[in-house]
Amino acid sequence: MKNITTQSYGEIALPHLESVLKKNQAVMEALVDRLVDDVKKDKSLFVFGSGHSALFTMEMYHRAGGASFVIPVFANYLLPTAGPPVVRVLERTAAAANMMLARVDPKPGEMIWISSQSGVNAAVVDFALDAKKRGLYTVAFTSVAHSSAVESRHSSKQRLFEVCDATVDFGGYRGDACLEIAPDTRAGPLSGITSVLLGHSILTAACAKLEAQGIACTYTSVNTPEGQARNKDIEKKAMIRDVLLRE
Repeated sequence: MKNITTQSYGEIALPHLESVLKKNQAVMEALVDRLVDDVKKDKSLFVFGSGHSALFTMEMYHRAGGASFVIPVFANYLLPTAGPPVVRVLERTAAAANMMLARVDPKPGEMIWISSQSGVNAAVVDFALDAKKRGLYTVAFTSVAHSSAVESRHSSKQRLFEVCDATVDFGGYRGDACLEIAPDTRAGPLSGITSVLLGHSILTAACAKLEAQGIACTYTSVNTPEGQARNKDIEKKAMIRDVLLRE
């Protein structure tokens, strides 16, 4: 077995990231065009993930260089901080997260990104089905390779990529971890860094097109004098839909 060093994970992860960018180029470009059109019509983009996929939601929301039209769908009881035993049970419970979607009040025709590496748990599949019933355009951020290799835990037997209108594919491995460190033992998950790369790739392209058309939608670091002033103006519009911005 190969000697594992601090370079080993990167030797797999970096080529993987390059490959998923190329693999998903067509769907990402289509999502950019849709986002630009949506934002010009005062529509928002919703983002959801549970467990460690919630990190995707957090990374897409209200950060330096991020997009003001993103609204997070959080369920505190589905965050890793709720504890693995709690999250594990709730992720396998249909409709466990649906109430959180109702709370953010999405409108028919708006887009939602739903992140789940495996895409098989009942909560996330049911969440996507509920989003579709509400008339949202659903996008799965998931590993088709992993999802296709395991059985769905939802009563419909469908997996996230089979339910959603579009799929951004993480690629990767069954079980997520990429690096064999011992017999039958892998470390080094890819889904976190992959989801963030793909998500920001779409948002930066959309923001660039919108800013070029005079639509300010990109946050600047509040740890700079100019950033704080710029963000206040952008937030005035964003808080119409984003309740977390309201004092």
